[in-house]
Formats: sequence, C-alpha cells, structure tokens
Amino acid sequence: MQVQVVDPCPRYVEVVVRRSGHQGVLKPLAVILGMMVLFAYGTVGLISQDPLWFLSTATVPDPRRIVIRVDGEETLLVASAPGYDSLVQATREGLSAFKSWGLGSMGLSASTLAEFQNQGIVLELYFAQPVDFHLPFNDGNPTALLIPIEGRYGGEGHVFRGKYGRWWAGQLTMKNPQPIMDALSALGYIQP
Repeated sequence: MQVQVVDPCPRYVEVVVRRSGHQGVLKPLAVILGMMVLFAYGTVGLISQDPLWFLSTATVPDPRRIVIRVDGEETLLVASAPGYDSLVQATREGLSAFKSWGLGSMGLSASTLAEFQNQGIVLELYFAQPVDFHLPFNDGNPTALLIPIEGRYGGEGHVFRGKYGRWWAGQLTMKNPQPIMDALSALGYIQP
C-alpha cells in the first residue's frame, strides 16, 4: 500500500491510498470459501442430526446391563457387579476411534444370532440412553451394541448397533478393540 500526500497545506490533507489489485480479490474469495465450508458442515450436521459429527468417536453412557455369552453360557453384569467398571472403561476406549466413517456391509441374520447364542464369545451392552457415535450420517441412536469377540466376525473389532430388541445391518469397526479383549481376558472370559 502506498500513501501519498497531495497537498501540503496544513488545513486539509488529502491522502490518496493506492492498493494493489490482488488484495481486493482475496477477501471475496475467503468469504466464498468460508461459506462453502459452513454449508458443507451444516449439511452433514443436518443429515447426521449431530453438530459434532466430525469427532468420529462415541459418547458412551453407562450401560444398564452387560451380557457376556461364552459358548452358550450367559453372564449378566450390572453396575454393582465385579468387572462392570473395567468393561465399561474398556468399551469407551475401544469405541474412541473407528477405521472409517462408514458402515460395513455385514448384518446379523437369524442363523448368525442363533450361533451367537450357542457358540463363541459375544459382548452385548444395553443402555437406557442412546450411544452417540458422532458420525457424518444418522446413526439411529442405538441403545444396544453387540461386539463379537470369538467365533463368527470375532476379534476384528466389529460393532453392531440395535434398538428395541432388533439388530441393524451394517457394522462399525473399531480401530483398536484390544482394550475390550484385555478386560475380558483379565475377567477370565478369554483364555490368553
């Protein structure tokens, strides 16, 4: 920017400011870019019904109950049970990051659910309040999670969502399911 004094008269000083042309273009471009980012954020926020969709983590409330199925034997854990707190903490750690923002293509058929009742190890968590996954799509506000530990789909960090006694198609996949595996191992449900 150049400043030039045109008239040295002490009463009036006229200042002519000359700007180079590129400064006048940057401001409108920045405004347009900002509006595009705000539009994209708002659109995804409306679709997902979650203004924190970009966090890609889960807000996990305390479960009302945890069901651990080991080869057909069912163990029920509630808030006062030994191991409940360690499993809740491990679940929160495991659900803190996902491999992708999308759902996988697997679902739970009637035969798969029957298999989970009798074979392998499955962790089920039931909540009074929905789990919020903070994803760029509407996660359906699930109140139940099913995590296969051993057997079909086991050990890969898959998380199936559900509500009202129904499991939905499409799984999320945890980046690191190891905290859950470690907690179940420490409680004696998994043999090292």
